[in-house]
Amino acid sequence: MTERPPSPEPIEALEIIEQKKERLRPALLRSQEAFRDSERPLREAAVTVEIEQGGEKKTVAGLVVIELSDDAVELGTIEDDGEVGPSGFLAWADIVDVK
Repeated sequence: MTERPPSPEPIEALEIIEQKKERLRPALLRSQEAFRDSERPLREAAVTVEIEQGGEKKTVAGLVVIELSDDAVELGTIEDDGEVGPSGFLAWADIVDVK
């Protein structure tokens, strides 16, 4: 029985994620910086995120970046009263674009 060489797909997928992080990080960092600056209105931190999960794409507006990590982005909603509402984590792989 001969063993098949390891598939290069995981490395290629990792490179794609790294490229995506590099492309999206500036917009995400601007949002996070505005969120952390108590002198700025929270609406200045708002981003619109395009997400793809389970083959379905959707766009969510009015989010703010709370935290960035190597694995995920923590995003919170901006409520009608201008305060941060519930937050959740989104894997880098699920983020298509940020505006």
